[in-house]
Amino acid sequence: MPPWTDLTAWLPADLPFYLTLAIIAIGIFLFVKEYFTIDVTAILIMTLFIVTGVLAPEEGFKGFTNSATITVACMFVLSFGLFRTGVLDPLIRVLIRLGRWHFLAALVALMLFAATLSAFINDTAVVALLMPAALRLAERTGVAPGKLLMPLSFAALLGGVCTLIGTSTNILVSGIAEEQGFEPLGMFEFAPAAIWLTLAGVAYMLTLGLWILPKRDTEKKAKITTFVAMMRYDKGATDIGKPLATSQLRKEYDAEVRWLRNGRTTERIVPEDGHLIQEGDELLVVIERERLRELRRTKGIRLLTEEGSPAAPGELRLYEVVVPKGSRLAGKQIGSWQFLRDLHHGVIGIRRSHENHEEDPSDVPLAEGDILLLASRQQAIYNLMQEDAVTVIDEYEIKGIDLRKALTAALVLVGVIGAASAGLAPIVLSAIVGVLALLLTRVITPEEAYAAVEWKVIFLLAGVLSMGAALQKTGGDQMIANGLFHMLGDGSPLLALSIVFGITFLATNVMSNNATAALMTPIALQLSTAMGVSERPFLVGVMFAASLAFMTPMSYQTNSMIYVPGNYRFNDYLKVGTPLNLIIWAVAMVVIPMYFPF
Repeated sequence: MPPWTDLTAWLPADLPFYLTLAIIAIGIFLFVKEYFTIDVTAILIMTLFIVTGVLAPEEGFKGFTNSATITVACMFVLSFGLFRTGVLDPLIRVLIRLGRWHFLAALVALMLFAATLSAFINDTAVVALLMPAALRLAERTGVAPGKLLMPLSFAALLGGVCTLIGTSTNILVSGIAEEQGFEPLGMFEFAPAAIWLTLAGVAYMLTLGLWILPKRDTEKKAKITTFVAMMRYDKGATDIGKPLATSQLRKEYDAEVRWLRNGRTTERIVPEDGHLIQEGDELLVVIERERLRELRRTKGIRLLTEEGSPAAPGELRLYEVVVPKGSRLAGKQIGSWQFLRDLHHGVIGIRRSHENHEEDPSDVPLAEGDILLLASRQQAIYNLMQEDAVTVIDEYEIKGIDLRKALTAALVLVGVIGAASAGLAPIVLSAIVGVLALLLTRVITPEEAYAAVEWKVIFLLAGVLSMGAALQKTGGDQMIANGLFHMLGDGSPLLALSIVFGITFLATNVMSNNATAALMTPIALQLSTAMGVSERPFLVGVMFAASLAFMTPMSYQTNSMIYVPGNYRFNDYLKVGTPLNLIIWAVAMVVIPMYFPF
């Protein structure tokens, strides 16, 4: 073994401990300042532990083979399999219909639906699935999106702590405990306590939280709902032979015609109200988004930029996307072969910098900030999102369900949960078998499985696990725990649990939830040992506190996802999230000892 891999052999006895604290301090600073992405910071921390000799290479890299890391990767694939088959789409339709009846009823349904789903599916994926539905609900009920998106995110976080697989943090805490010789947490072991927290959180959000939530709904929303589209009248269109003023285009769809040309000439004219529409007329129209979607389905009308490769019925979805800064699509013409190849279909409408232009969309090179309404296969959009070529704002036209695949995906997930709950197999084994079942039954392809994994989260987990390993190897967890124990004196275990809970949720609000869990779990385990009490309440306390962080937009991925669509400000999270965190803290100190005695 090279000498640099075991520097601790000749360092002063207590120096590895201080090196560990220094590296962890550097990591916390980088997590808070966000100079790098959280996964890069996590790998940097792991590397520093190895380079300084605090951990041997095999100890530092052990996070990649940790059962928690493997389980989380598998759960990403299982969640994707469920979404991919459309099994949840009818429930989203019901949610939207309910919103037409009463906003509050829809909000209750949205939160309960999100919390229930998050108990079994990754909470980030749940928010990604339901956010477009929530935005549509806001649009159709006239309610500001901010009144829906923060309750959605918070409900997903609350539901995620109800089962072992609800969030990666739960799996991580259980995995660390198992590695240190303690019993891993069961699938539903902490569900009774978590349900009380969920009910308390939902009740707060439907009362005081709803009142505190921002009511702002800027005019920007109204301005970006119109798009420029190029259309043509084909044979069979009802408007042929009618004056423009009395046409369906004007009366029903309220479209503004900027100019018109006959398909056989390039000459453009600005038509008068009395212009008679003819077959082959091509029109540049400015039209509201929902009406454009309806116009697309009108007999005899073709949108000229929707000219991509053929697709079977049910394969296409409609997406509203923005071309982000640095996108490789910037500069490409919408009508170019390369663009259509990337998209696998075509563009329905375009909006540029909140203003409508008067050029044929096919001839317009895309620019950063352009908003597109387009039709595409789900996988094509997913691929573009992975490359940061587009950012999805909204999604429409839920596709039909593939009953065989939907039933298979649902049964596989039930089997994974059932096997782990009954103790027939560890969760990591049942999750791997579940992924193999989806692949062997062709519910998903291997390429889709690889794409479904959030690799940033996997590298984050693998990296932050080195912090706990370093603390344990150098005795840092025991020293910190002993320090807390002596500080408490003869204090009660409940006071110790309260302090651990408070430190954890405060840390999670400024740094990664998984990093906080990896740091606090070994300390909590050593503290319970030093006090001579059960480790269970402390494990559950760290798990709850690390996931239930509501006070900042960077405290959890779902809180970051809703920041822009909800038109929130940083202070909104403080105003709404701080009371909720305090309520959760108080309720947790009652229910955790109730179900997990010291």
